[in-house]
Amino acid sequence: MVRLTARRYRRLLIAAVITLLISAALLGLVGAIRWRGRQALRSDTDAVISQVRAQLIRSLQSRRGTLTLLRDTLKRRSDLSLPQLGALGDSAVEHTRHLLGTGFLRPALPPTWWSKPAGLSAAELSHVNQAIAKRTRLRGVWRVPSTFVVPAAPRRPLLIMLEPLRASAGRQGAVIGVFDLRPLLEDFFTSGTVQPYPATLLDGATLLYRSPDWRAATLEHAPVTVEDPVKLDAERWTLQMQPGKSGVVQALSWFNVLLISLSAIAGLGIITIVWLLAARTWLLQRAVVRRTAALRRSRERLRQLATTDELTGLYNRRFFLSRWEWECERAKRYRRPLACLMIDVNGFKQVNDRLGHPAGDLVLKQVAQELKTLLRQSDILARFGGDEFIAALPETSLAQATSVAEKLRQVTIPVAAGAAKGVGAVTLSVGLSRVVEADKSPQEILEAADQSLYASKASKHSP
Repeated sequence: MVRLTARRYRRLLIAAVITLLISAALLGLVGAIRWRGRQALRSDTDAVISQVRAQLIRSLQSRRGTLTLLRDTLKRRSDLSLPQLGALGDSAVEHTRHLLGTGFLRPALPPTWWSKPAGLSAAELSHVNQAIAKRTRLRGVWRVPSTFVVPAAPRRPLLIMLEPLRASAGRQGAVIGVFDLRPLLEDFFTSGTVQPYPATLLDGATLLYRSPDWRAATLEHAPVTVEDPVKLDAERWTLQMQPGKSGVVQALSWFNVLLISLSAIAGLGIITIVWLLAARTWLLQRAVVRRTAALRRSRERLRQLATTDELTGLYNRRFFLSRWEWECERAKRYRRPLACLMIDVNGFKQVNDRLGHPAGDLVLKQVAQELKTLLRQSDILARFGGDEFIAALPETSLAQATSVAEKLRQVTIPVAAGAAKGVGAVTLSVGLSRVVEADKSPQEILEAADQSLYASKASKHSP
């Protein structure tokens, strides 16, 4: 595993920042080009939709030409019988695409159908008649041609065209034509336009036609859509178009792919930077934790070395003297009993001389362990120097201290391998002193314990 050093971290961070900046610059450039492309698409689609709108109006006007021919025929031959008019209507339906039926209309009367609209049920035809009657009640409908849409069924809009007569004898009459609008528009948009772009034709909120390849807008993508009004007589439709598969659209598709790729690269760059910052924080935290633990261990080690004797594990002389002064001040202030025991190992010199210093060190460890066993945990036990030990006994009266001293004097510690060289077990000499006078200093009390120790050793050697 590669270790993440400070130099490597800086290099990775610089590389990630450079990658992010380059990706941001490329994203900006691609975004500008993409915006310019969309503007070009909109401009091209504006030109196409204007052309298609004009073609659509001409195509619908051409359908009106059949009704104009019927109107002119009726004006010239007003004496035609109903069968003759029926034959004329059937001929018009047969020769005009998507024309369902023709007829004649007078005010306040239902339409007279020369050729009844084919494919309509009785209910649908009744609905068409009602819509025509409602439309003809509008003012001016008998003076100018009019066009309107009637929804005969939910998904079958019908285009109604009225061509009024202008002769004095038939001023209040009009020729009617009914067209099937949906297939008419499908033929026009699939084969009648020069450039078959996706298109939608709306009559207000009513959908008249929509191309199968029309792309609906989503939250992620909103295709370019251009609209233009279509004015046919009194009707106002809305024509919407989207760009087709032109070179600009293909280029924009490639730009979309490039934009997504650069966005992914930029996202990876951001994730890398965030990861590096998190890794740096984690590394710093780990380093702080490790260094804090090392400092704590070093502090504990130094404190132990400063207060503990390395051989026996007891307190050393420096710590004992500092603590002894504090205990003496406390005992004098609160008038509490405090005793001091000065302990010496009898026969220790003989052990060192005959068995060597390693054996002497082992004896000192055994003595220290024995003293820790016999004294209380609250007592302060220390190695005072060489083979001398010292103990402070807080809250201990003279009688209690004398009993403890006598118990220690009874201790006998055998020396390993000592019998072979004439070395017997070692014993302890104990000197005792206590805080009884306020004018005595801590050092004087220690000297008193030392003198008591010498007296105890002298009594052992006396006959």
